[in-house]
Amino acid sequence: MNATLAPSRRVGSKTRILQFFSRYKEYGGEEGSVYRIGDALSSEFDVGTFLASSRDVFPGGFVKQGIGTLKAFSNWGLTRQLRRHQRLGRYDCWLIHNVFPAMSPAVYSLAFELGVPVIQYLHNYRMGCVNGFFMNHGKPCQLCMHGNFVPAFRTACWHDSHIQSGIMGAIMMRTRQLDLFSHIHHWVAISEAQRQEHIKMGVPEERISVIHHFLEPETQPPAYPEDGDVVFIGRLSQEKGVHQLLLAWERIQGCGRQLWIVGDGPERGRLEAMVQARSLRNVKFTGFLDHASMSEIWGRAACLMTPSIWIESFGMVILESWAKGRPVVAHRIGALTELIDEGVNGLLVDPDSPQAMADAILTVIQNPKMGASMGNHGHAKLLNQFDKAGWLTKISGVINGANLLQS
Repeated sequence: MNATLAPSRRVGSKTRILQFFSRYKEYGGEEGSVYRIGDALSSEFDVGTFLASSRDVFPGGFVKQGIGTLKAFSNWGLTRQLRRHQRLGRYDCWLIHNVFPAMSPAVYSLAFELGVPVIQYLHNYRMGCVNGFFMNHGKPCQLCMHGNFVPAFRTACWHDSHIQSGIMGAIMMRTRQLDLFSHIHHWVAISEAQRQEHIKMGVPEERISVIHHFLEPETQPPAYPEDGDVVFIGRLSQEKGVHQLLLAWERIQGCGRQLWIVGDGPERGRLEAMVQARSLRNVKFTGFLDHASMSEIWGRAACLMTPSIWIESFGMVILESWAKGRPVVAHRIGALTELIDEGVNGLLVDPDSPQAMADAILTVIQNPKMGASMGNHGHAKLLNQFDKAGWLTKISGVINGANLLQS
């Protein structure tokens, strides 16, 4: 069975939590959040972790791919393993982050059968969209929101494949047939924007709470530069909006600063080709960087760019920017509008206006005192509103509520 069990720790009569995550083929921010959440919970609860990987379930080859597809629908081996693990571990609740595609909807079915309360920790919009972003080939799309995933197959909106989109659509339809919205004990949204979209899907309002992510700064922010550069940090995929950022940069590329694009992903080749085709100057693609190199980038940065074009569910990189005392220039969309205070710790612009983004960049880099002030305000907001202690108090309330069902 291709799943990994991290041994749970029993301390006294602490509530026992089993945390679930189906790893993607590439490490991303969601996986990092899962580990950070597990570490934070371990200070108050007895936490075990159950992991599976898409790499193991879909290893390549036609026959193996076919077996992986069957596992994605109903993973019998995993169900047997989980049943035994629950019997031995006697977990009080299951905290599920993601079970697709490596674990299958069987995880939910087993939890309901065993009477184990489930807390669903949301990171995207997978319950209403096969790719999780409400995006279809770079455009907003909510055709599958209410549980009919046939449009996903027709438009090949996941991995540009009719077959893969159809399979994931069938899996999600099977999942929705389990009536998760009424059977899951509680849903945790990471922003009000995400909460509202799930209420539209059918999640009862009284069963979904907003608990923002947290971040504890490791060091004091570096000095703010007088002639700082512009930085994007993240996965290079369509929903991140780097294409729109480059359109904005084209208008101000003679400003004497550098645009650093830190990260990697499926769009990198297309974005680099765009830079070459449009003869864009002062654009540097770095790929992923180690800690020392990132410290150097933050030292050079005047602002962080968050040009997302999907209904952003949170944006951990915003907290990371504030931890470094840097303001954020972002699109006015999704959770970005509830995190960023316009003109206080960042600037918000129309997602459909590269010129507005270009103007916002110039406003920051040409006014270093204003940029430093906004960065300081962001740092203060991080410490006051996105601290681990506050997060732990909120999530403990949800977990303890689930534990009451077992007492």
